[in-house]
Amino acid sequence: MGLGAERHRWRVRLHDDAGRVLGAGTMLDEWHLLTCAHVVDPCGGPEARVMADFVGLRGAADGRATVVAGGWVPETEDERGDIALLRLEEPAADVRGAPLHRMSLRAHQLVRAYGFPAGADAGLWSFARIAGEGGPGCEWMQLNKTADAEPIESGFSGTAVLDEATGAVVGMIVGRYKGGGGRVSWMIPVETMLGHLPRLREWSTGEPAVDESFVRPSGAADMSFMRQLRKWLSDPDSGAVWVVVTGGEESATAKALRLAVVHADRERSFSAPRLPDGAGDPPPAGAIDLALDASGKTADQVSSRIETRLDLSSTRPARNRTVIVVDGIDDAAEPERLVREVLAPLAGRADRLGLRLVLVFRRESSPGVTVALSLPGVSRTDLGGRLDALTGDVDELAEIEEYQATVAGRLTGVTMVPPRANRLRAEVNLLRATEAKGDLRGVARHLAGRERSVDKAVEDGRRLRADLDRRLARRAELRARLDGYAEMALNHGRVEDPELDLAYGRAWEALFVAPCDLEAAERALNAYAAAVHRRSGGHP
Repeated sequence: MGLGAERHRWRVRLHDDAGRVLGAGTMLDEWHLLTCAHVVDPCGGPEARVMADFVGLRGAADGRATVVAGGWVPETEDERGDIALLRLEEPAADVRGAPLHRMSLRAHQLVRAYGFPAGADAGLWSFARIAGEGGPGCEWMQLNKTADAEPIESGFSGTAVLDEATGAVVGMIVGRYKGGGGRVSWMIPVETMLGHLPRLREWSTGEPAVDESFVRPSGAADMSFMRQLRKWLSDPDSGAVWVVVTGGEESATAKALRLAVVHADRERSFSAPRLPDGAGDPPPAGAIDLALDASGKTADQVSSRIETRLDLSSTRPARNRTVIVVDGIDDAAEPERLVREVLAPLAGRADRLGLRLVLVFRRESSPGVTVALSLPGVSRTDLGGRLDALTGDVDELAEIEEYQATVAGRLTGVTMVPPRANRLRAEVNLLRATEAKGDLRGVARHLAGRERSVDKAVEDGRRLRADLDRRLARRAELRARLDGYAEMALNHGRVEDPELDLAYGRAWEALFVAPCDLEAAERALNAYAAAVHRRSGGHP
């Protein structure tokens, strides 16, 4: 029996003891049902006890349901969450649970939902197309109803959203836009629900978006690469193919790639490690549709993984971008065949299929790198502009290093950064010479790595400069206080006072004779201030 014929066995209408319809739900098996937390919240929240009736099953008895332990994910202040897993007090007969299907969702995808709006107690279908990510934290997908469909409004909350092409449950109606005549509503995708409530994986099907090997402790990661990846993902004009060389599995760049991929996965982002302060934002959840580790896999295995997760059979031009990350290409069982027979054809059809590919190698010397860089759509956008930006960054780094050389010796406890501007400038000049020879492929091969090196050096330099500026500002503040206390002593007639002269001399020396130890200088200043107050009779 197909999924379409089974739909009536999933549908649940929820109501309170007075018979008022609360919303909808979806049976997962004969015991468990899924709905929105806000649907059952009026009946007691996590302690709620609601009635469930199976409108699609003739003669099926109503049942009572309560929230299972650990199955309550209420709306947060920013409207995330809103999921409730309920359990019937008695199993429902003839029910067939709906599998929650992982799927890469795309703009304009046609979906349907069955709800119980006012005046339609038996329920009705409505149809909509996915518009794209939205809602709080981009957790939701916006649905725009089709022209002849019924509005998705109150009474639909908690119901399953079905992919029209396959009949699979790919989400749950979670809210509606209260304006616009019911044209817009929202769904929470299955993978987001699995992230909020991992127990739901018991009823899930479909390939995860991210291979398990990406989900491991990252350690110190290269945040400059993270920012570079986010920028590439957010700019569809930066090329359909990006070739990346990370170094070994434990390199800072490889760790940053894994960390970014986990943050970009709807299902895994909830457990992703927080980024360090000042690192910026990671790629948003849902930014990557598939991330697979090719290490040890044959070309056929990689191809099968891509085809299983993504529908690439369409002959019509795609209206949105699907992002695929393939890591460890040079550690695959058949790296050259993988590039030639799987990845190269994908790159050739990238524009038509709406694909963007991040092809990740671990060694510059890998033969596949040269082949990958020759693929159509490789990201070489404005190489000259990127080299100009690199030159500007190196100039900034040189200024910071000059500032460090001038200022750092005036203070103690400064963590110096090693001079790198001259070396990096030479590397940028070498890339410019390569560009001048017309070897754009050679520039593309090395440019991203140089950008990461310069970005990291400038980031370190800016951090040092901010620290130096903070220390100098603190020293200036202490010097001003010293002048203030000296004026106070003068106003109280304390001229040629041996005790004050000694304390003032110590404070002045600590603040004006390099190198300045700010903590020691502040102690000397406080000692002088205390002496001024004491010798002035305790009056300011």
